[in-house]
Amino acid sequence: MDKNWKSATKADRAALYHVARSVADTTNLSVEAIMEQAFGHKLMVGTDYLSNFRSGAIGRPKAKLIHAWIAEHHLETAHAIAPVLFPKLHTNAWDGYVDAHGIKGQLQIKRFVKGELNLIRKVKDRSHPDVKLNLGEEFCFFLRVEFNAHAVGFERFKGEWHAMPLGKDGTAMFKLTSDEPHFPVDGHGKFERLVEDSDLGLHRFVFIIAECINDLPTKPDLTAIGKGVRLHYIDVRFLT
Repeated sequence: MDKNWKSATKADRAALYHVARSVADTTNLSVEAIMEQAFGHKLMVGTDYLSNFRSGAIGRPKAKLIHAWIAEHHLETAHAIAPVLFPKLHTNAWDGYVDAHGIKGQLQIKRFVKGELNLIRKVKDRSHPDVKLNLGEEFCFFLRVEFNAHAVGFERFKGEWHAMPLGKDGTAMFKLTSDEPHFPVDGHGKFERLVEDSDLGLHRFVFIIAECINDLPTKPDLTAIGKGVRLHYIDVRFLT
C-alpha cells in the first residue's frame, strides 16, 4: 500500500478506525485485538488507545502498523469500506471476469455435523451467502445443477489464484450430477470433508461448470474459457 502515514491527517486516521471497526464487526476480533495484532504486543493498561484511535488522534506510526495488518489480513473488507485507503493492488482480468459474470448465491457451504459420519446440517438459503468458518472446521460445497456437468474449481487467497484438486487422484477436473448437489465425493459416492488449517482471512471459491469438458479452463485464464460455461462463486472467511 502506498499511503504515506507520516503525513496522515486526523481524518485519515479516523477513517482507518472505521475500517477497523468494520473488520471487527465481521470477525471474532475486537478493535483492541486488531490493534494488539498490529502492534505485536498487548495494549498498555491505563492508556485510552481506543478513544484516541476513534477520534483520529492515534500516533501515525501506530496507524501505519494497523493499516498494514488490515491490508494483509482483511483487504476485501477494508477496500469495500475505504477504497482510497485500501486500493486493491491485485485486481486483474480474471478477478474482473468473476465479478462481472459469476453467479453468487447458489453455491453454498455445508458444515459437517460432528459425530455423524457424512451427514450435513441443512442450511436455509440466505440472501447474503457469504460464510464464516473456523480453522479446522469440516465442510463441503453445495450446488444444484440442472444437468450432469464437468467442473473445475479455483480458490483465491491474498490476491493469488490456485486450482483446487477435487477430482480423482488430485486432478482439477471433476463431475457434478443433477441428483447430488454436495461435493466433492469420493469414488464410492461418499462426501469428502474439506478443511482449512492455517490460512486465516477471506477466501474466494469459484467453480466453473459445463456440459463439455473442453469448455473448461485448466487455469484462471479468460482465453481458455469456452462459450458453454457457467461460473459460481462464494466468499468464505476463516477465523480462529
